[in-house]
Amino acid sequence: MKAPKFPSFIRTSSNKQFEMHTRYYSERKERIEEARELAESQSKGGIEKGKTSSAWKKKATSPERISTLRVLVIITILCFIAYWILKF
Repeated sequence: MKAPKFPSFIRTSSNKQFEMHTRYYSERKERIEEARELAESQSKGGIEKGKTSSAWKKKATSPERISTLRVLVIITILCFIAYWILKF
């Protein structure tokens, strides 16, 4: 069991060490792997990922459009209420 440390006014600081592991990037290897994955998906009769995700995005409504529509509806309702109040 380790003895508890008592607080002290004099502290010795330890040096911080920086350690960076080298990374290797091979563009050729990545192109080969992408081509292999594409060939495997086509041989299995699969659909490419990029085509399906873009199709879903086109059909989905964007949040910006929904919020713009909501603001326009609120403005028209407020205009009708203001007109109704000023009419009387």
